Amino acid sequence: MRTVSAPPLPFSQSIALLPLLRRDELGQQAAAQFFASTTPKPLANFWHRSSQNLSRTLSRNHRQSQSSRSAKLPNLRSKRSKSMFNLPMRPGFTLSSHSDSGLLGDNKTTAASVDLFGLTSPNVKVSLQGTSLVTTANAAGQFLFTDIPLSPGTRSLTVAAQNRFGTRRFTASLERVTADSVDAVLNWNATILRTLRAEGVGGLTAARTLAIAHVAIDDAVNALVGNTRLYRPVAEPIPASASVAATVAGAAYQVLSQLYPRQKPRLDAELLAWLTALSESETAEASGVAFGQTVADGILAARRDDGSDRSLAYRAKIKPGLWRPTPPRFLPAAGVAWRQVAPFVLQQAAQFRPEAPPRLASRTYADQLNQVKRLGQIDSTSRTAEQTQIARFWLGNPGTSTFPGLWNEIAAQTAEQTRTTLLNNARLFAQLNLALVDASIAAWDTKYTYRSWRPVTAIRLAGSDGNAATRAVPDWQSFLETPAHPDYVSAHSTFAGAAATVLTRTFGSYRFTATSFDLPGIRRSFQSFGEAATEAGMSRIYGGIHTMSANRAGVRLGRQVANYVLQVRE
Repeated sequence: MRTVSAPPLPFSQSIALLPLLRRDELGQQAAAQFFASTTPKPLANFWHRSSQNLSRTLSRNHRQSQSSRSAKLPNLRSKRSKSMFNLPMRPGFTLSSHSDSGLLGDNKTTAASVDLFGLTSPNVKVSLQGTSLVTTANAAGQFLFTDIPLSPGTRSLTVAAQNRFGTRRFTASLERVTADSVDAVLNWNATILRTLRAEGVGGLTAARTLAIAHVAIDDAVNALVGNTRLYRPVAEPIPASASVAATVAGAAYQVLSQLYPRQKPRLDAELLAWLTALSESETAEASGVAFGQTVADGILAARRDDGSDRSLAYRAKIKPGLWRPTPPRFLPAAGVAWRQVAPFVLQQAAQFRPEAPPRLASRTYADQLNQVKRLGQIDSTSRTAEQTQIARFWLGNPGTSTFPGLWNEIAAQTAEQTRTTLLNNARLFAQLNLALVDASIAAWDTKYTYRSWRPVTAIRLAGSDGNAATRAVPDWQSFLETPAHPDYVSAHSTFAGAAATVLTRTFGSYRFTATSFDLPGIRRSFQSFGEAATEAGMSRIYGGIHTMSANRAGVRLGRQVANYVLQVRE
Protein backbone atom coordinates (compact mmCIF):
# COMPACT_ATOMS: atom_id res chain seq x y z
CA MET A 1 0.00 0.00 0.00
CA ARG A 2 1.41 3.38 -1.01
CA THR A 3 0.73 6.22 1.42
CA VAL A 4 1.02 9.89 0.48
CA SER A 5 0.96 12.89 2.74
CA ALA A 6 -1.58 15.70 2.55
CA PRO A 7 0.25 19.02 2.88
CA PRO A 8 -1.88 22.10 3.49
CA LEU A 9 -3.44 23.42 0.30
CA PRO A 10 -3.77 27.13 -0.51
CA PHE A 11 -6.34 28.90 1.63
CA SER A 12 -8.24 29.96 -1.48
CA GLN A 13 -8.94 26.32 -2.40
CA SER A 14 -10.76 25.50 0.83
CA ILE A 15 -12.30 28.78 1.97
CA ALA A 16 -15.78 27.61 1.01
CA LEU A 17 -15.68 24.88 3.64
CA LEU A 18 -14.06 26.79 6.49
CA PRO A 19 -17.36 27.40 8.33
CA LEU A 20 -17.79 23.64 8.68
CA LEU A 21 -14.58 23.35 10.64
CA ARG A 22 -15.51 25.76 13.41
CA ARG A 23 -17.08 24.52 16.64
CA ASP A 24 -18.34 27.84 17.97
CA GLU A 25 -21.99 28.79 17.52
CA LEU A 26 -21.24 31.34 14.78
CA GLY A 27 -19.31 28.73 12.83
CA GLN A 28 -22.18 26.25 13.10
CA GLN A 29 -24.68 28.80 11.86
CA ALA A 30 -22.35 29.56 8.96
CA ALA A 31 -22.12 25.83 8.26
CA ALA A 32 -25.89 25.60 8.04
CA GLN A 33 -25.92 28.56 5.66
CA PHE A 34 -23.20 26.97 3.55
CA PHE A 35 -25.09 23.68 3.20
CA ALA A 36 -28.28 25.57 2.41
CA SER A 37 -26.58 27.33 -0.47
CA THR A 38 -24.66 24.41 -1.99
CA THR A 39 -27.02 21.42 -1.75
CA PRO A 40 -30.21 20.41 -3.62
CA LYS A 41 -33.30 22.36 -2.66
CA PRO A 42 -34.96 19.80 -0.34
CA LEU A 43 -31.86 19.47 1.81
CA ALA A 44 -31.10 23.17 1.46
CA ASN A 45 -34.54 24.03 2.76
CA PHE A 46 -34.00 21.72 5.71
CA TRP A 47 -30.76 23.46 6.63
CA HIS A 48 -32.30 26.89 6.19
CA ARG A 49 -35.26 26.06 8.46
CA SER A 50 -33.11 24.32 11.04
CA SER A 51 -30.00 26.52 11.25
CA GLN A 52 -30.66 27.87 14.73
CA ASN A 53 -31.82 24.52 16.14
CA LEU A 54 -28.87 22.80 14.48
CA SER A 55 -26.45 25.28 16.03
CA ARG A 56 -27.84 24.65 19.53
CA THR A 57 -27.94 20.89 19.02
CA LEU A 58 -24.36 20.63 17.74
CA SER A 59 -23.09 22.86 20.51
CA ARG A 60 -24.88 20.71 23.11
CA ASN A 61 -23.63 17.50 21.52
CA HIS A 62 -20.06 18.72 21.65
CA ARG A 63 -20.28 19.29 25.42
CA GLN A 64 -22.09 16.09 26.36
CA SER A 65 -20.65 12.60 26.67
CA GLN A 66 -21.58 9.87 24.22
CA SER A 67 -23.99 8.23 26.66
CA SER A 68 -25.63 11.54 27.49
CA ARG A 69 -26.06 12.27 23.80
CA SER A 70 -27.67 8.90 23.27
CA ALA A 71 -30.08 9.47 26.14
CA LYS A 72 -31.12 12.98 25.18
CA LEU A 73 -31.03 12.57 21.41
CA PRO A 74 -32.02 8.96 20.65
CA ASN A 75 -32.84 9.80 17.06
CA LEU A 76 -29.13 10.33 16.39
CA ARG A 77 -28.94 6.52 16.30
CA SER A 78 -31.33 6.45 13.37
CA LYS A 79 -30.02 5.63 9.94
CA ARG A 80 -30.76 9.10 8.60
CA SER A 81 -29.07 10.93 11.47
CA LYS A 82 -26.09 8.61 11.33
CA SER A 83 -25.66 9.42 7.65
CA MET A 84 -26.03 13.14 8.15
CA PHE A 85 -23.91 13.71 11.24
CA ASN A 86 -21.37 10.87 11.41
CA LEU A 87 -20.44 9.69 7.93
CA PRO A 88 -17.62 11.67 6.33
CA MET A 89 -18.58 14.49 4.03
CA ARG A 90 -18.79 13.26 0.44
CA PRO A 91 -15.35 13.99 -1.01
CA GLY A 92 -14.93 16.25 -3.99
CA PHE A 93 -11.81 16.62 -6.11
CA THR A 94 -10.51 18.25 -9.24
CA LEU A 95 -7.24 18.67 -11.10
CA SER A 96 -4.75 20.83 -9.25
CA SER A 97 -4.27 24.22 -10.85
CA HIS A 98 -0.88 23.36 -12.37
CA SER A 99 -2.26 20.10 -13.86
CA ASP A 100 -5.31 21.69 -15.52
CA SER A 101 -4.78 22.75 -19.14
CA GLY A 102 -7.00 25.24 -20.92
CA LEU A 103 -10.26 26.15 -19.21
CA LEU A 104 -9.76 26.10 -15.45
CA GLY A 105 -11.93 23.58 -13.66
CA ASP A 106 -12.97 21.56 -16.73
CA ASN A 107 -10.78 18.56 -15.75
CA LYS A 108 -9.10 18.50 -19.16
CA THR A 109 -5.34 18.40 -19.43
CA THR A 110 -2.54 17.76 -21.89
CA ALA A 111 -0.38 16.31 -19.10
CA ALA A 112 0.52 12.61 -18.90
CA SER A 113 0.75 12.79 -15.10
CA VAL A 114 -1.47 14.93 -12.87
CA ASP A 115 -2.13 15.89 -9.26
CA LEU A 116 -5.59 15.89 -7.68
CA PHE A 117 -6.69 18.05 -4.77
CA GLY A 118 -9.91 17.61 -2.85
CA LEU A 119 -11.97 18.28 0.25
CA THR A 120 -13.83 16.08 2.71
CA SER A 121 -14.21 15.85 6.49
CA PRO A 122 -11.10 16.53 8.59
CA ASN A 123 -8.72 13.69 9.47
CA VAL A 124 -10.51 10.88 7.62
CA LYS A 125 -8.92 8.17 5.50
CA VAL A 126 -9.10 8.91 1.76
CA SER A 127 -8.27 6.44 -0.99
CA LEU A 128 -8.10 6.62 -4.77
CA GLN A 129 -9.98 3.48 -5.72
CA GLY A 130 -8.38 1.10 -8.18
CA THR A 131 -4.92 2.20 -7.01
CA SER A 132 -2.79 1.71 -3.90
CA LEU A 133 -2.93 5.41 -3.06
CA VAL A 134 -4.19 6.21 0.43
CA THR A 135 -3.88 9.40 2.44
CA THR A 136 -5.44 11.13 5.44
CA ALA A 137 -7.24 14.44 5.05
CA ASN A 138 -5.63 17.18 7.09
CA ALA A 139 -7.31 19.19 9.83
CA ALA A 140 -9.02 21.36 7.21
CA GLY A 141 -10.37 18.33 5.31
CA GLN A 142 -7.92 18.82 2.43
CA PHE A 143 -6.23 15.94 0.64
CA LEU A 144 -3.82 15.60 -2.26
CA PHE A 145 -2.87 12.77 -4.62
CA THR A 146 0.20 13.28 -6.80
CA ASP A 147 1.60 11.81 -10.01
CA ILE A 148 -1.56 10.08 -11.25
CA PRO A 149 -0.82 8.67 -14.74
CA LEU A 150 -3.28 9.57 -17.51
CA SER A 151 -3.52 7.91 -20.90
CA PRO A 152 -5.03 9.82 -23.84
CA GLY A 153 -8.82 9.91 -23.65
CA THR A 154 -11.26 9.97 -20.75
CA ARG A 155 -10.70 8.24 -17.42
CA SER A 156 -13.12 8.06 -14.50
CA LEU A 157 -11.60 8.21 -11.03
CA THR A 158 -13.34 7.49 -7.74
CA VAL A 159 -12.21 8.82 -4.38
CA ALA A 160 -13.53 7.26 -1.16
CA ALA A 161 -13.56 8.95 2.25
CA GLN A 162 -13.88 6.54 5.16
CA ASN A 163 -14.32 6.72 8.92
CA ARG A 164 -15.61 4.20 11.48
CA PHE A 165 -19.23 4.96 10.55
CA GLY A 166 -18.88 4.22 6.85
CA THR A 167 -17.68 5.40 3.45
CA ARG A 168 -18.70 8.15 1.03
CA ARG A 169 -17.53 8.16 -2.60
CA PHE A 170 -17.24 10.65 -5.43
CA THR A 171 -16.48 9.93 -9.09
CA ALA A 172 -15.29 12.42 -11.69
CA SER A 173 -14.02 12.09 -15.24
CA LEU A 174 -10.65 13.44 -16.33
CA GLU A 175 -9.74 13.83 -19.98
CA ARG A 176 -6.27 13.92 -21.46
CA VAL A 177 -6.37 15.85 -24.72
CA THR A 178 -3.83 16.86 -27.34
CA ALA A 179 -2.62 20.44 -27.52
CA ASP A 180 -4.11 20.73 -31.00
CA SER A 181 -7.59 20.22 -29.54
CA VAL A 182 -7.14 22.96 -26.91
CA ASP A 183 -7.71 26.57 -27.92
CA ALA A 184 -4.35 28.30 -27.51
CA VAL A 185 -5.85 31.55 -26.20
CA LEU A 186 -7.88 29.73 -23.54
CA ASN A 187 -4.91 27.58 -22.58
CA TRP A 188 -2.60 30.55 -22.06
CA ASN A 189 -5.29 32.59 -20.36
CA ALA A 190 -5.41 29.76 -17.82
CA THR A 191 -1.62 29.92 -17.53
CA ILE A 192 -1.84 33.66 -16.84
CA LEU A 193 -4.38 33.05 -14.07
CA ARG A 194 -2.23 30.30 -12.54
CA THR A 195 0.71 32.70 -12.52
CA LEU A 196 -1.33 35.39 -10.80
CA ARG A 197 -2.38 32.92 -8.12
CA ALA A 198 1.18 31.74 -7.62
CA GLU A 199 2.40 35.32 -7.21
CA GLY A 200 -0.47 36.26 -4.91
CA VAL A 201 -1.04 39.59 -6.65
CA GLY A 202 -4.02 41.86 -6.03
CA GLY A 203 -6.73 42.86 -8.47
CA LEU A 204 -5.02 45.99 -9.83
CA THR A 205 -1.80 44.23 -10.76
CA ALA A 206 -3.79 41.29 -12.11
CA ALA A 207 -5.85 43.56 -14.37
CA ARG A 208 -2.71 45.18 -15.79
CA THR A 209 -1.01 41.82 -16.39
CA LEU A 210 -4.07 40.37 -18.13
CA ALA A 211 -4.37 43.45 -20.34
CA ILE A 212 -0.71 43.46 -21.41
CA ALA A 213 -0.66 39.72 -22.07
CA HIS A 214 -3.89 39.61 -24.05
CA VAL A 215 -3.12 42.73 -26.06
CA ALA A 216 0.18 41.07 -27.02
CA ILE A 217 -1.64 37.86 -27.96
CA ASP A 218 -4.27 39.74 -29.97
CA ASP A 219 -1.75 41.87 -31.84
CA ALA A 220 0.46 38.88 -32.64
CA VAL A 221 -2.42 36.70 -33.87
CA ASN A 222 -4.03 39.47 -35.90
CA ALA A 223 -0.73 40.42 -37.48
CA LEU A 224 -0.48 36.84 -38.72
CA VAL A 225 -4.02 35.92 -39.75
CA GLY A 226 -6.42 38.72 -38.82
CA ASN A 227 -7.62 41.92 -40.41
CA THR A 228 -8.42 44.18 -37.44
CA ARG A 229 -6.50 47.22 -36.25
CA LEU A 230 -3.66 46.44 -33.87
CA TYR A 231 -3.14 48.06 -30.47
CA ARG A 232 0.48 48.74 -31.42
CA PRO A 233 1.55 48.52 -35.08
CA VAL A 234 4.03 45.70 -35.68
CA ALA A 235 7.12 46.98 -37.46
CA GLU A 236 8.86 43.62 -37.56
CA PRO A 237 8.57 41.33 -40.63
CA ILE A 238 5.57 39.01 -40.46
CA PRO A 239 6.71 35.36 -40.71
CA ALA A 240 4.96 33.51 -43.51
CA SER A 241 4.67 30.06 -41.96
CA ALA A 242 4.52 30.68 -38.21
CA SER A 243 2.33 28.47 -36.04
CA VAL A 244 -0.54 30.55 -34.65
CA ALA A 245 -0.76 28.40 -31.51
CA ALA A 246 2.96 28.83 -30.91
CA THR A 247 2.64 32.57 -31.51
CA VAL A 248 0.02 32.81 -28.76
CA ALA A 249 2.31 30.85 -26.46
CA GLY A 250 5.31 33.03 -27.25
CA ALA A 251 3.44 36.26 -26.55
CA ALA A 252 1.95 35.07 -23.24
CA TYR A 253 5.19 33.44 -22.11
CA GLN A 254 7.22 36.57 -22.76
CA VAL A 255 4.88 38.85 -20.82
CA LEU A 256 4.67 36.51 -17.84
CA SER A 257 8.37 35.68 -17.68
CA GLN A 258 9.30 39.37 -17.84
CA LEU A 259 6.76 40.53 -15.25
CA TYR A 260 7.18 37.54 -12.92
CA PRO A 261 10.75 36.22 -13.27
CA ARG A 262 10.35 33.93 -10.24
CA GLN A 263 7.83 31.94 -12.28
CA LYS A 264 10.20 31.43 -15.21
CA PRO A 265 11.15 27.79 -14.45
CA ARG A 266 7.49 26.77 -14.37
CA LEU A 267 6.72 28.85 -17.46
CA ASP A 268 9.67 27.29 -19.31
CA ALA A 269 8.25 23.85 -18.55
CA GLU A 270 4.74 24.85 -19.66
CA LEU A 271 6.02 26.31 -22.93
CA LEU A 272 8.08 23.22 -23.68
CA ALA A 273 5.17 20.89 -22.90
CA TRP A 274 2.82 22.96 -25.08
CA LEU A 275 5.18 22.98 -28.07
CA THR A 276 5.97 19.28 -27.68
CA ALA A 277 2.26 18.45 -27.81
CA LEU A 278 1.64 20.49 -30.97
CA SER A 279 1.67 18.61 -34.27
CA GLU A 280 3.27 21.37 -36.36
CA SER A 281 6.78 21.57 -37.73
CA GLU A 282 9.63 22.70 -35.49
CA THR A 283 10.29 25.58 -37.88
CA ALA A 284 6.70 26.83 -37.69
CA GLU A 285 6.67 26.53 -33.92
CA ALA A 286 10.01 28.29 -33.43
CA SER A 287 8.99 31.06 -35.82
CA GLY A 288 5.69 31.53 -34.00
CA VAL A 289 7.24 31.69 -30.54
CA ALA A 290 9.84 34.20 -31.68
CA PHE A 291 7.25 36.43 -33.34
CA GLY A 292 4.96 36.31 -30.32
CA GLN A 293 7.85 37.27 -28.05
CA THR A 294 8.78 40.18 -30.30
CA VAL A 295 5.24 41.56 -30.28
CA ALA A 296 5.06 41.13 -26.51
CA ASP A 297 8.32 43.01 -26.05
CA GLY A 298 6.80 45.94 -27.91
CA ILE A 299 3.73 46.03 -25.65
CA LEU A 300 5.88 45.70 -22.53
CA ALA A 301 8.06 48.58 -23.69
CA ALA A 302 5.01 50.75 -24.35
CA ARG A 303 3.78 50.16 -20.77
CA ARG A 304 7.17 50.33 -19.02
CA ASP A 305 6.71 53.84 -17.63
CA ASP A 306 2.92 53.86 -17.25
CA GLY A 307 3.00 54.79 -13.55
CA SER A 308 1.91 51.40 -12.23
CA ASP A 309 4.99 51.11 -10.01
CA ARG A 310 4.45 54.44 -8.24
CA SER A 311 3.40 54.69 -4.62
CA LEU A 312 1.91 57.60 -2.73
CA ALA A 313 1.22 58.00 0.97
CA TYR A 314 -2.28 58.96 2.06
CA ARG A 315 -2.84 61.21 5.02
CA ALA A 316 -6.24 60.43 6.43
CA LYS A 317 -8.24 63.43 7.60
CA ILE A 318 -10.18 62.71 10.77
CA LYS A 319 -13.40 64.21 9.50
CA PRO A 320 -16.90 62.68 9.25
CA GLY A 321 -17.47 61.10 5.86
CA LEU A 322 -13.80 60.80 4.87
CA TRP A 323 -11.91 57.52 4.62
CA ARG A 324 -9.59 56.39 7.38
CA PRO A 325 -7.95 52.98 8.08
CA THR A 326 -10.50 50.33 8.99
CA PRO A 327 -10.64 47.48 11.52
CA PRO A 328 -9.49 44.90 12.25
CA ARG A 329 -5.99 45.51 10.85
CA PHE A 330 -6.14 49.27 10.18
CA LEU A 331 -3.95 48.98 7.07
CA PRO A 332 -2.70 52.09 5.26
CA ALA A 333 -4.53 53.23 2.14
CA ALA A 334 -3.93 50.96 -0.86
CA GLY A 335 -3.51 51.96 -4.50
CA VAL A 336 -3.39 55.70 -3.85
CA ALA A 337 -1.30 56.29 -7.00
CA TRP A 338 -3.29 53.94 -9.26
CA ARG A 339 -5.43 56.84 -10.44
CA GLN A 340 -2.26 58.22 -12.03
CA VAL A 341 -1.58 55.12 -14.14
CA ALA A 342 -1.77 55.93 -17.84
CA PRO A 343 -5.00 54.42 -19.21
CA PHE A 344 -4.69 51.82 -21.94
CA VAL A 345 -7.61 53.17 -24.00
CA LEU A 346 -9.35 55.97 -22.07
CA GLN A 347 -8.19 59.50 -22.76
CA GLN A 348 -7.92 60.19 -19.03
CA ALA A 349 -8.79 58.52 -15.74
CA ALA A 350 -11.52 61.06 -14.95
CA GLN A 351 -13.22 60.70 -18.35
CA PHE A 352 -16.38 59.16 -16.85
CA ARG A 353 -15.98 60.18 -13.20
CA PRO A 354 -19.37 59.83 -11.41
CA GLU A 355 -21.05 62.59 -9.46
CA ALA A 356 -20.45 62.81 -5.71
CA PRO A 357 -21.99 60.22 -3.34
CA PRO A 358 -25.06 61.08 -1.23
CA ARG A 359 -24.55 63.74 1.45
CA LEU A 360 -24.18 62.51 5.03
CA ALA A 361 -27.31 64.36 6.13
CA SER A 362 -29.49 62.89 3.37
CA ARG A 363 -32.18 60.24 3.75
CA THR A 364 -30.55 58.22 0.97
CA TYR A 365 -27.31 58.04 2.92
CA ALA A 366 -29.09 56.85 6.07
CA ASP A 367 -31.16 54.23 4.24
CA GLN A 368 -28.12 52.80 2.47
CA LEU A 369 -25.97 52.75 5.59
CA ASN A 370 -28.72 51.02 7.55
CA GLN A 371 -29.05 48.44 4.76
CA VAL A 372 -25.36 47.52 5.04
CA LYS A 373 -25.59 47.59 8.82
CA ARG A 374 -28.40 45.02 8.71
CA LEU A 375 -27.21 42.71 5.91
CA GLY A 376 -23.46 43.02 6.18
CA GLN A 377 -22.88 42.47 9.89
CA ILE A 378 -20.58 39.55 10.67
CA ASP A 379 -23.31 37.63 12.52
CA SER A 380 -26.33 39.09 10.73
CA THR A 381 -29.58 37.19 11.14
CA SER A 382 -31.07 39.13 8.20
CA ARG A 383 -28.57 37.90 5.63
CA THR A 384 -29.82 34.71 3.99
CA ALA A 385 -27.79 31.59 3.26
CA GLU A 386 -27.72 32.47 -0.43
CA GLN A 387 -26.55 36.01 0.28
CA THR A 388 -23.74 34.59 2.40
CA GLN A 389 -22.72 32.34 -0.46
CA ILE A 390 -22.84 35.26 -2.89
CA ALA A 391 -20.53 37.32 -0.70
CA ARG A 392 -17.98 34.50 -0.71
CA PHE A 393 -18.35 33.47 -4.35
CA TRP A 394 -17.33 36.87 -5.71
CA LEU A 395 -14.58 37.52 -3.17
CA GLY A 396 -11.52 37.32 -5.45
CA ASN A 397 -8.83 38.12 -2.88
CA PRO A 398 -5.06 37.86 -3.55
CA GLY A 399 -4.05 34.22 -3.75
CA THR A 400 -7.02 33.48 -6.01
CA SER A 401 -7.38 34.42 -9.68
CA THR A 402 -8.55 37.81 -8.27
CA PHE A 403 -11.81 39.45 -9.25
CA PRO A 404 -10.68 40.42 -12.79
CA GLY A 405 -9.45 36.83 -13.13
CA LEU A 406 -12.85 35.46 -12.12
CA TRP A 407 -14.44 37.35 -15.02
CA ASN A 408 -11.76 35.87 -17.29
CA GLU A 409 -12.78 32.42 -16.06
CA ILE A 410 -16.41 33.20 -16.91
CA ALA A 411 -15.35 34.41 -20.36
CA ALA A 412 -13.28 31.27 -20.92
CA GLN A 413 -16.13 28.97 -19.86
CA THR A 414 -18.49 30.75 -22.24
CA ALA A 415 -15.99 30.79 -25.11
CA GLU A 416 -15.41 27.06 -24.79
CA GLN A 417 -19.14 26.29 -24.57
CA THR A 418 -19.91 28.39 -27.66
CA ARG A 419 -16.85 27.11 -29.57
CA THR A 420 -15.55 30.58 -30.33
CA THR A 421 -12.64 30.59 -32.78
CA LEU A 422 -9.06 31.30 -31.73
CA LEU A 423 -9.04 34.57 -33.68
CA ASN A 424 -12.25 35.74 -32.01
CA ASN A 425 -10.98 34.64 -28.61
CA ALA A 426 -7.85 36.69 -29.10
CA ARG A 427 -9.95 39.80 -29.73
CA LEU A 428 -12.47 38.99 -26.96
CA PHE A 429 -9.87 38.66 -24.22
CA ALA A 430 -8.04 41.77 -25.38
CA GLN A 431 -11.26 43.81 -25.25
CA LEU A 432 -12.30 42.30 -21.92
CA ASN A 433 -9.02 42.98 -20.19
CA LEU A 434 -8.55 46.45 -21.66
CA ALA A 435 -11.98 47.31 -20.28
CA LEU A 436 -11.12 45.79 -16.89
CA VAL A 437 -7.79 47.57 -16.48
CA ASP A 438 -9.16 50.97 -17.52
CA ALA A 439 -12.16 50.38 -15.25
CA SER A 440 -9.73 49.90 -12.38
CA ILE A 441 -7.96 53.18 -13.15
CA ALA A 442 -11.27 55.03 -13.41
CA ALA A 443 -12.51 53.47 -10.16
CA TRP A 444 -9.42 54.47 -8.23
CA ASP A 445 -9.65 57.98 -9.64
CA THR A 446 -13.17 58.18 -8.21
CA LYS A 447 -12.21 56.59 -4.90
CA TYR A 448 -9.47 59.08 -4.12
CA THR A 449 -11.40 62.03 -5.49
CA TYR A 450 -14.29 61.62 -3.03
CA ARG A 451 -12.47 59.59 -0.30
CA SER A 452 -15.70 58.25 1.21
CA TRP A 453 -15.46 56.38 4.48
CA ARG A 454 -16.30 52.70 4.59
CA PRO A 455 -19.49 51.34 6.19
CA VAL A 456 -17.61 49.91 9.19
CA THR A 457 -16.29 53.39 10.01
CA ALA A 458 -19.59 55.10 9.24
CA ILE A 459 -21.58 52.70 11.45
CA ARG A 460 -19.19 52.86 14.38
CA LEU A 461 -19.04 56.67 14.20
CA ALA A 462 -22.64 57.35 13.14
CA GLY A 463 -23.01 59.75 16.03
CA SER A 464 -20.74 62.19 14.21
CA ASP A 465 -22.49 62.19 10.81
CA GLY A 466 -25.21 64.71 11.72
CA ASN A 467 -27.95 62.38 10.47
CA ALA A 468 -30.75 61.62 12.95
CA ALA A 469 -31.70 58.45 11.03
CA THR A 470 -28.41 56.65 11.77
CA ARG A 471 -27.34 55.07 15.06
CA ALA A 472 -23.79 54.26 16.10
CA VAL A 473 -22.73 50.70 16.94
CA PRO A 474 -19.17 51.09 18.27
CA ASP A 475 -18.23 47.41 17.94
CA TRP A 476 -19.94 46.66 14.60
CA GLN A 477 -18.00 44.24 12.36
CA SER A 478 -18.46 43.49 8.66
CA PHE A 479 -18.90 39.93 7.37
CA LEU A 480 -15.95 40.33 4.98
CA GLU A 481 -12.81 42.18 5.94
CA THR A 482 -12.95 45.72 4.56
CA PRO A 483 -10.30 46.48 1.89
CA ALA A 484 -7.98 49.40 2.57
CA HIS A 485 -9.38 52.00 0.18
CA PRO A 486 -12.45 54.28 0.03
CA ASP A 487 -16.04 53.13 -0.41
CA TYR A 488 -17.15 55.15 -3.43
CA VAL A 489 -17.06 53.62 -5.99
CA SER A 490 -17.00 49.85 -5.52
CA ALA A 491 -14.18 48.35 -7.57
CA HIS A 492 -15.97 44.99 -7.75
CA SER A 493 -19.02 46.70 -9.21
CA THR A 494 -16.91 48.66 -11.69
CA PHE A 495 -15.12 45.51 -12.85
CA ALA A 496 -18.46 43.68 -13.08
CA GLY A 497 -20.11 46.42 -15.13
CA ALA A 498 -17.18 46.51 -17.54
CA ALA A 499 -16.94 42.73 -17.94
CA ALA A 500 -20.67 42.21 -18.41
CA THR A 501 -20.76 44.88 -21.11
CA VAL A 502 -17.97 43.27 -23.14
CA LEU A 503 -19.34 39.74 -22.75
CA THR A 504 -22.88 40.81 -23.64
CA ARG A 505 -21.60 42.52 -26.78
CA THR A 506 -19.85 39.28 -27.76
CA PHE A 507 -22.32 36.58 -26.69
CA GLY A 508 -25.63 38.41 -26.29
CA SER A 509 -28.10 37.54 -23.51
CA TYR A 510 -26.41 34.24 -22.71
CA ARG A 511 -27.53 31.90 -19.93
CA PHE A 512 -24.61 30.39 -18.09
CA THR A 513 -23.48 28.70 -14.92
CA ALA A 514 -20.38 30.11 -13.29
CA THR A 515 -17.92 28.07 -11.30
CA SER A 516 -15.12 29.41 -9.18
CA PHE A 517 -12.00 27.28 -9.50
CA ASP A 518 -10.85 28.56 -6.13
CA LEU A 519 -14.15 27.61 -4.44
CA PRO A 520 -14.72 24.00 -5.55
CA GLY A 521 -18.30 22.81 -5.27
CA ILE A 522 -20.02 26.16 -5.70
CA ARG A 523 -21.93 26.82 -8.93
CA ARG A 524 -24.15 29.80 -9.63
CA SER A 525 -26.48 30.17 -12.62
CA PHE A 526 -27.46 33.39 -14.37
CA GLN A 527 -29.86 34.42 -17.11
CA SER A 528 -27.37 36.97 -18.45
CA PHE A 529 -24.00 38.59 -17.80
CA GLY A 530 -25.84 41.67 -16.59
CA GLU A 531 -27.57 39.60 -13.92
CA ALA A 532 -24.19 38.25 -12.83
CA ALA A 533 -22.81 41.80 -12.63
CA THR A 534 -25.74 42.88 -10.48
CA GLU A 535 -25.12 39.98 -8.11
CA ALA A 536 -21.39 40.67 -7.97
CA GLY A 537 -22.08 44.25 -6.96
CA MET A 538 -24.58 43.20 -4.31
CA SER A 539 -22.02 40.76 -2.89
CA ARG A 540 -20.14 43.70 -1.41
CA ILE A 541 -23.24 44.91 0.43
CA TYR A 542 -23.84 41.40 1.80
CA GLY A 543 -20.21 41.44 2.86
CA GLY A 544 -20.72 44.70 4.75
CA ILE A 545 -18.02 46.59 2.90
CA HIS A 546 -19.83 48.85 0.39
CA THR A 547 -22.95 50.99 0.20
CA MET A 548 -25.59 50.77 -2.52
CA SER A 549 -24.55 54.10 -4.04
CA ALA A 550 -20.96 52.84 -4.37
CA ASN A 551 -22.30 49.70 -6.04
CA ARG A 552 -24.63 51.41 -8.51
CA ALA A 553 -22.17 54.13 -9.47
CA GLY A 554 -19.47 51.49 -9.94
CA VAL A 555 -21.55 49.33 -12.28
CA ARG A 556 -22.49 52.42 -14.29
CA LEU A 557 -18.86 53.56 -14.49
CA GLY A 558 -17.71 50.12 -15.63
CA ARG A 559 -20.30 50.06 -18.41
CA GLN A 560 -19.24 53.50 -19.63
CA VAL A 561 -15.58 52.51 -19.70
CA ALA A 562 -16.31 49.24 -21.53
CA ASN A 563 -18.51 50.90 -24.13
CA TYR A 564 -15.74 53.37 -24.87
CA VAL A 565 -13.15 50.58 -25.14
CA LEU A 566 -15.41 48.64 -27.51
CA GLN A 567 -15.94 51.76 -29.61
CA VAL A 568 -12.21 52.36 -29.96
CA ARG A 569 -11.08 48.72 -30.13
CA GLU A 570 -13.94 47.17 -32.16
